[in-house]
Amino acid sequence: MKRISRLVAGVLISAGIIGVTGVAPTRAEESASRVSAQENFRWYCIQCHGPTGDGKGVNNTRKLPVSPRNLTDGEDMAQFSDEDMVRTITHGGGASDLSPIMPPWGNVFTNQEIRDLVALIRKMCNCRFDPKAKEAFLKQQGR
Repeated sequence: MKRISRLVAGVLISAGIIGVTGVAPTRAEESASRVSAQENFRWYCIQCHGPTGDGKGVNNTRKLPVSPRNLTDGEDMAQFSDEDMVRTITHGGGASDLSPIMPPWGNVFTNQEIRDLVALIRKMCNCRFDPKAKEAFLKQQGR
């Protein structure tokens, strides 16, 4: 009898899973399942970039060859386009010729969550992309 009960329970659970996955989520469900940029920042970025994004996280020690970027510095952050930031968050600092210590987060965040993080960073720095700032940065780097 226990064996049949387990079999029936297994079939019902499987049917429920198949039924649930066979239905496309609504927009409300999709946005509810997406973690907010603020929460993602708190869980994944704060250790290096600090609670306010100023680059003074607990992992910012003298042993690091490069300090984490101050995301609140509008003049500095204006040199990065949104696409630059998407690439850096997705593939890590090395993908953008920045610090290779920054890990890639593309397997952790969805594309939309990365875009939401970029929007949050833009709020932190209160800045927009300035091509002249990027040109000056590249010149300073000898590129």
